[in-house]
Amino acid sequence: MSQERQPLRWEYLVVQYVGSLWSGNGEWDRPELEGFSTEQMLNHFGGQGWELVSVGPVHDQSGKPAAAYMLKRPS
Repeated sequence: MSQERQPLRWEYLVVQYVGSLWSGNGEWDRPELEGFSTEQMLNHFGGQGWELVSVGPVHDQSGKPAAAYMLKRPS
């Protein structure tokens, strides 16, 4: 008997770095990342099963340049 494989479903997370703040919505909302370097942030989320998919330039709500880190993990 053949069993069909269910398609893998993903959960996504976008974390932005604006100035010196880690954010998910353009405001300081990631207090657990306070003082973290990029490597520390990636290790923090990697320890929770998140995988970095992409990094890209964005602008925050005030127009300041920022970096957006897109992560995913199986849901």
